[in-house]
Amino acid sequence: MTPPPLDIAVVGAGAAGLATAIFAARRNRRLAIAALDGAKKPGAKILVSGGGRCNVTNTVVTPDDFRGGSRHVVRRILSAFPAGDAVRFFREIGVTLHEEENGKLFPDSNSARTVLDALLSEARRCGVQLLNEHRVTALARGFTLSPD
Repeated sequence: MTPPPLDIAVVGAGAAGLATAIFAARRNRRLAIAALDGAKKPGAKILVSGGGRCNVTNTVVTPDDFRGGSRHVVRRILSAFPAGDAVRFFREIGVTLHEEENGKLFPDSNSARTVLDALLSEARRCGVQLLNEHRVTALARGFTLSPD
């Protein structure tokens, strides 16, 4: 089945991909947005993160916490979306967080499933299409999506 035309295709439906699709949809509801993932179910890595409890973020996040990539780019991203904004975003979608040792923030439920379910629910509420089992094998300007 060929998906309908899209304005934005987010590659990957993990935590970052789902959040990206949600923010894009919130910005402009008229856009057709999809999150594509090669897995059968989106967010599988979320469910195993933090020992199944999902360490959502930390109270303090710095470029030193990241390996690889440009420190300048990481610094810009962190200044555009600091940890406090992440906490507010998760609260907006129904996930309250609590702080544990070393400033780690976990969902109050202590369940990664809470985080995944909230992200999936908000993506659907915002009209994001979730296209599972859609592996991206190449990108090109003016691309089209087609099944394998």
